[in-house]
Amino acid sequence: MLLMAAARPGETLQQLAELPIGARDQALLALRCENFGPGLPAYVDCPACSTRLEFALDGEALRCEHTPACIEADGIRVRPPNSRDLALALKQHDLESAVRCLARRCVMSDHDQPERDLTPEEIGQMEAVLAEADSAADIVLNFSCEQCGHEWPGAFDIAGYLWQEIDAHACRLLNDIHLLARAYGWTERDVLALSDERRAAYINRVTA
Repeated sequence: MLLMAAARPGETLQQLAELPIGARDQALLALRCENFGPGLPAYVDCPACSTRLEFALDGEALRCEHTPACIEADGIRVRPPNSRDLALALKQHDLESAVRCLARRCVMSDHDQPERDLTPEEIGQMEAVLAEADSAADIVLNFSCEQCGHEWPGAFDIAGYLWQEIDAHACRLLNDIHLLARAYGWTERDVLALSDERRAAYINRVTA
């Protein structure tokens, strides 16, 4: 939600928490591309032989349409899950309870009809329909290890990726401030006022 507040500053946290996951992740992807560029360097370790695979994703190629507000799954009207739904599901004591909690919250039942338990088949149908309608909410990458030939799918989580990237960028910036402050006696404000290119040029001279 903190990242979303930066991506869409005109909306409240309540509004942001109720955005569908696909819309949320697309906004975070746009925020990342605007601040760090469209190329997303990444790596993954092969689960079979532990070989590290390095690759780069195209942020623009990951952009896609959002799901409609309401769709039908086997006669049941459902909406896509949002961040508030996921937060409540994560509080459940096991995976099965979390899945049922999430499914029940996504059912758009009429007020004059009592809430009923969903069968595993209905939940599976809901999951399939939502996954097809909102591909932005579940970006899956297919990997193939050149070393051992093992193939496997892996989910791409833009929220986790961007948070780690911002954290790493902040640490590098703090190191730059520390180095230049010691070398030139500059304040933090002085260092932050420099462009990335000029700051890098000064650092090269200090460390040469």
